[in-house]
Amino acid sequence: MTAQTGPGSPLVPPQDRPVVDEWLARITAVVGRGAQETGPEACRTAAEAAEELSAYLWMLRASRRRTA
Repeated sequence: MTAQTGPGSPLVPPQDRPVVDEWLARITAVVGRGAQETGPEACRTAAEAAEELSAYLWMLRASRRRTA
């Protein structure tokens, strides 16, 4: 599933999708439905992925605002 901003317009550029999917996988492994990983290291990894994803989304938002 790809987030959309409009018909046929992916929110995340295709070249960035693998890394975004990795961040989401690391987060959902800890907090998703049926989470399998619950230890402190897994939580730390998920938190780091969430920070990286947040920073990426802010950067993406800023670049889209400049081009809008």
